[in-house]
Amino acid sequence: MTEFAIAVQSINEIINIKEPWNSLPQLNQVEQEMQQLFFEEWEKVFSKYKKPTRIYFGSEFCQYRLMPLSVVKRALDYCWTNGFEFTFATPYVHGAKYEKLVEILFFLNKTAEETGKTIEVVVNDWGIFHITQKKYPHLKIAVGRLLNKNIRDPRVANFYNDERAPEKGKQFFKQSGLLSQNFSKFLSKGNLASIEFDELIQGYEWPDEVENSYTTTFHYPFGTVASGSACMVGFMDSEKKDKFRGDPNCTQQCQKYVFELKNRMIPEMDTGIYQKGNTAFYTYKKEMIQKGLQQINEMKNSRVVYSLRIPV
Repeated sequence: MTEFAIAVQSINEIINIKEPWNSLPQLNQVEQEMQQLFFEEWEKVFSKYKKPTRIYFGSEFCQYRLMPLSVVKRALDYCWTNGFEFTFATPYVHGAKYEKLVEILFFLNKTAEETGKTIEVVVNDWGIFHITQKKYPHLKIAVGRLLNKNIRDPRVANFYNDERAPEKGKQFFKQSGLLSQNFSKFLSKGNLASIEFDELIQGYEWPDEVENSYTTTFHYPFGTVASGSACMVGFMDSEKKDKFRGDPNCTQQCQKYVFELKNRMIPEMDTGIYQKGNTAFYTYKKEMIQKGLQQINEMKNSRVVYSLRIPV
């Protein structure tokens, strides 16, 4: 059985999640095209649209998008009032933002303990994984896709499944280190609920032990190329000498601007790359969505997380 979840990064988007296949005026052209493509392929694999049963709330990528506790409370209340499961997505953090995140984790842990309900937290930082595991035992942990170090660079990833490539090389780049024997032992010591993946341009080869007690989760229709503290959009108004020095003067510019990235040196690259805030994303091609959903449908314990917007 495949669970279907919707990822939203703001409280204003949460009202749009009940029927995410509907046309939404706030989506940009790329998001509209990916919405249409995804649900066309979903219908082919699963026969009909499926209403989501879970909401992913928050940013996986940027600490400046970390919501105030009051907003997290509103999102949690909306989910439980409307019958949705709740997953809180967290980015890597430092300094004051770490203290802010700890406040949220404390509240969620206490709420889960008092209500007996399940609350998941996506962690994209091994430090936050450790803290959540040790100090907040009532929270279920989802290992986020930033901790999943597969090669996702669209400039080269298509070569990893080329018919001319050596078989051992192709095998290597289609596997995830998180599913290795040693990592599985490490993760089993935590309160593990899910391991999260992007669909890879080169595809996956799944070991038998992937069918585990945890959920195997896949994000659609935007994959992560890379993320970091240097925010291209946050520094867009800075003088060249001041760019990428220290923290950006963040005024949430990422919610207004998306950059399309092109490389004139690689004209054969047919995957779109988009920079939103501090993170670059690639769009999934039709064949990737089709094959990915077919594989997911065959898994015993799987989840699809669909993001309406490019997710920062």
